[in-house]
Amino acid sequence: MIEPLLCGIVLGLIPVTLAGLFIAAWNQYRRGAALEG
Repeated sequence: MIEPLLCGIVLGLIPVTLAGLFIAAWNQYRRGAALEG
C-alpha cells in the first residue's frame, strides 16, 4: 500500500522535475543558437 503522503510528494515532484528539465534544455538551446548567430 502506498502512503498518501508519499504518493502526493511523487505526484508533486514529477511535474516540477519535468518543468525544470524543459527549462534547462530550452536555456541551453537558446544559448547555443545565440552563440552560433
